Amino acid sequence: MMPRDPEGDEISQGSPAQGGNGAAAGDGIPDAPEGNPTFDASAADDGTQRPLAQLPSADFWEVLYGRRSIRKFTDQPVDPELVDQIMHAGIWAPSSCNYQMWDLVAVTDPGVNATLAGLSTQMANAPVNIVISYGRDFSEEAWANIQSASALIQNMSLAAHALGLGTFWITQTGGAEEVREVVGLPYDRMVIAVLALGHPKVTPRRGPKRRPLDQVTHRDHYAGRPIPSSVRPDDWAPDLLATYQRARVLNGLRHNKPRAWEQRALGEALAALLPEGAERPAGEGTEDNRGRWLDVLPCTGIVTARLATDRKGFRFDVVERSPEVAEFCAGRVSPRGAALAWPGDGDGDGAEAPEAEAYDVVSCFFRLEGVRSEERAGLVAEMARWLKPGGKLLMGFVSARSFHPWTERLRARGRGPKGVEYVLAPDPNIGPFEPLTPGDVSGWLSEAGLSEVGRLGAQPVPAPEEIEFRTRNMKGALGRGLRAMGGALGAAGSLPGLAGRYGRFQFVVARRPRS
Repeated sequence: MMPRDPEGDEISQGSPAQGGNGAAAGDGIPDAPEGNPTFDASAADDGTQRPLAQLPSADFWEVLYGRRSIRKFTDQPVDPELVDQIMHAGIWAPSSCNYQMWDLVAVTDPGVNATLAGLSTQMANAPVNIVISYGRDFSEEAWANIQSASALIQNMSLAAHALGLGTFWITQTGGAEEVREVVGLPYDRMVIAVLALGHPKVTPRRGPKRRPLDQVTHRDHYAGRPIPSSVRPDDWAPDLLATYQRARVLNGLRHNKPRAWEQRALGEALAALLPEGAERPAGEGTEDNRGRWLDVLPCTGIVTARLATDRKGFRFDVVERSPEVAEFCAGRVSPRGAALAWPGDGDGDGAEAPEAEAYDVVSCFFRLEGVRSEERAGLVAEMARWLKPGGKLLMGFVSARSFHPWTERLRARGRGPKGVEYVLAPDPNIGPFEPLTPGDVSGWLSEAGLSEVGRLGAQPVPAPEEIEFRTRNMKGALGRGLRAMGGALGAAGSLPGLAGRYGRFQFVVARRPRS
């Protein structure tokens, strides 16, 4: 059985799938159980036998369901024989036409690994980086070359877990050609990926949740509705968007956490537009004396947790498209808030909607951009309805009148990560996203019967640390030039009135009339 940690979600110092038969730290290959076959390297030279004396016994299903992607490794070196065994397991994968046109380079030299880490920080975590390449001009039809290499990587990942080691499949290498040159592969070898290998420092006890089998499998003919590959909210049915976000949030989302420049903009807006509630009320009945705050569509709940920390004078509830995500977000604040549903976006699955006229503050930060265009005015009207008379609605949105649309175009055309998942998760949202026109936002607030009482714009140009972050994997003159430009842009961004008109982050606070 898989080892369990009853106290937490992570198991330290390795987690071999087969209980006591895994490779302990520093032990090399463990003793095989009685009856397990042994191998003699001198018996054959056809690659079917290995120089390892014994192999551990491992249950296939425990290995399959127990494997985890490891992101933190110890500094302990990996026994070279283990590396060989893992690569040997890899080459027993199927390949197109059985050409086996793969070449593997196991990098253990600290200097070479440091060079690789300079290309991508993902290659800075493990003592071994296995560079997987395939013949550049072989089996290109239907990407069979990539399929062949991927099968090899999966074999190696499972074998490593069976041996008590961990792996992380790296596709963001900072440039396949650069990696090829670092390890000396000839041009006719195309780098497919890198597999980080080492002793796990922490191993997640639970794997990410999976989409239900009946949602992804069909018989004879496709009979489902695919999750769209579009950045336009209008292309998404509300229930599909709820399904997508539920999967991203509950499966352990690691992307698109608020960055320092986003957190700074939010802090400025809170201080300028809604300073009340920073202190918890004193005296008896403190909990009852606190105001009520509703955060709308918080998705990951990271911002909600920040709000609850900064505004202790309020109790926080959340409203989301699906009850599971609402429960997840509500659990991030203390005391735990109510998990509510927005009935206009999904069936609610029985979750309650927010009460009318119940909240002193309603907030919505960078979520209206992911709502279908015909639903935005309705959601703003709902937020106004949830406010008490005299209550405030605080909104943050990305302006279409800012540099944001241009950066997204440049990212899509440049050297940034490719793939729809990077478009569907632009900072600071998860899912389809399109910036809003400030005039439209003002119109929706007015239609909802709210009066604007404050507005703040932030970051009319990218912050220097954002440029540094975005270009961290760009090498050469392009990267240096973009980073040097950060300082000049920072000075230009301080010009009076520029942030209010052209700031990417726009915040507005509106009040509901008292009568």
